[in-house]
Amino acid sequence: MSIKQKIAQDQILSAIQAKFEAQTLKSVEKYGQTVADNDLTAIEWIDRAIEEAIDHIVYLECLKAGLLKYES
Repeated sequence: MSIKQKIAQDQILSAIQAKFEAQTLKSVEKYGQTVADNDLTAIEWIDRAIEEAIDHIVYLECLKAGLLKYES
């Protein structure tokens, strides 16, 4: 069985793959290129990663606050 077939049979992996594809499409529409075509410097890549990490922290804090509110 190929990896594509295994992914297709796995609900979680299929959902993750769909999210990757949707995010890639969104990025290509926004920036007009894929990351392979991007000519950012190493520092610019680091800055983008930091911005993404900060967004993740914000999302986690919001989720945590909601759970704490619900648990109280």
